[in-house]
Amino acid sequence: MLKEKILVVEDDRDVLKILEKVLKREGYQIVLARSGKEALDMARDQLPDIIILDLKIPEPDGFKVTTLLRDNFRTAHIPILMLTGVWLETKDKVGGLHMGADDYMTKPFESEELLARVEAILRRTHLARDSNPLTDLPGNKAIGREIDQRLKKKDPLAILYADLDNFKPFNDYYGYSRGDMVIEKVAEIILSSVEESGNRNDFVGHIGGDDFVIITTPDKIEPITTKIFDALAEISSHLYKDEDLLKGYFETEDRRGEIRKFSTRLGMTIAGATTLKIKFESHLEVSDRLAELKHHGKEQGGSLLIVDRRE
Repeated sequence: MLKEKILVVEDDRDVLKILEKVLKREGYQIVLARSGKEALDMARDQLPDIIILDLKIPEPDGFKVTTLLRDNFRTAHIPILMLTGVWLETKDKVGGLHMGADDYMTKPFESEELLARVEAILRRTHLARDSNPLTDLPGNKAIGREIDQRLKKKDPLAILYADLDNFKPFNDYYGYSRGDMVIEKVAEIILSSVEESGNRNDFVGHIGGDDFVIITTPDKIEPITTKIFDALAEISSHLYKDEDLLKGYFETEDRRGEIRKFSTRLGMTIAGATTLKIKFESHLEVSDRLAELKHHGKEQGGSLLIVDRRE
């Protein structure tokens, strides 16, 4: 079975061949880039588990690439192992670490040491991120930590809790394989919507199942949720069987064991709370408030945004 995906950024063909051979031999999935621009594009498209980045690459160089990766919420979590030459001074290596690199190695390198450093970084990253195995988005513990950290800063904050409507009946009727596909597509829709309509340092997490969390600012609630709802409407026609689409519904048991008709239009309830009028002390208080709102929104049905306006 293939292991984690590694993006290797190196413009020296000989070094690139060595890296590719060593890493593939250990079972890693490898994607290659030969310039800073390629590295940024592939990091966003491929979302690798780790990036091995040579600092001396065509523009932008490795230092700039590191900064840009850390400034984008989609790629900020990806660990970076810098490859440096003997020419690089200690202060520059330290500077690279301050920019956001996780470790560095000097060329020429020993294969055993390279593999050991890659494995160590991946091990630390998995422990720290508490990521969801299906979407690789930060999971429950990471979400809680992120909310608490941002609450302490006292900046205007909006936390959104997104939950698909009638996902369990969909899973029961169409099977878990298609259900997982839907979750992956929804994760991508949320990521793209936040990237296009949110802030640079916004956060997206996956609680589990069909539940997601978005941390943004109050002014971005409407544009982000509008983008999500529009995208869900667009993909609905690709998720259901043709005969069900023609009818406009599928039939299966609900949570009470009764046969019901469920719409073939994928809907989502998004509950939102802000710190504009409410002073939350922890993520637990936020979670309680959002759960209450989500329950109220679910009773109304269809894609719906419900934001707590209470004092």
